[in-house]
Amino acid sequence: MKNLKELEQKYLELGKEIEALKNQVTEKEEFKHPIYRKLIHSSLVVRITGLNSGELVVNDKYYKVGEHIKNWSNFNNNNVWQQLDVCKETGFFDGQLVWCWDNNDTHSRYLRFYDVKNKSTFFYNGTRNGSRFGNCEPFEGNYPDWALEAFKTLER
Repeated sequence: MKNLKELEQKYLELGKEIEALKNQVTEKEEFKHPIYRKLIHSSLVVRITGLNSGELVVNDKYYKVGEHIKNWSNFNNNNVWQQLDVCKETGFFDGQLVWCWDNNDTHSRYLRFYDVKNKSTFFYNGTRNGSRFGNCEPFEGNYPDWALEAFKTLER
């Protein structure tokens, strides 16, 4: 009987270890795509890298793209931060400034804001479900002033 109880105990322990491993895999899969938060009353967007740290991906008057800041207020505060949707296929966040073109566009590129919900771009007036392009690449660097102002007014 003692061996049976020992086996049952080992079986329970192994079951707990298996569940813990399953949870770890699920947690890792959930963070496969980056998390972006926008400061509600600003154009500032941060790619979260830790509980209170992140890399700036959209600048404002005071911060530049690429800066890594370690002392942000809690990103879970929905009165301060808005979570932005992310496209699983492209990795673009909702409202990201992107260069767009079709394969037959040999001498032109369009600068548009990406619409994650419709997998297209925003219209010229900031409403959703604008043009679809065959190719998109992220705009790199600090957003120009006109883009910062427009970004704040996109349909959300």
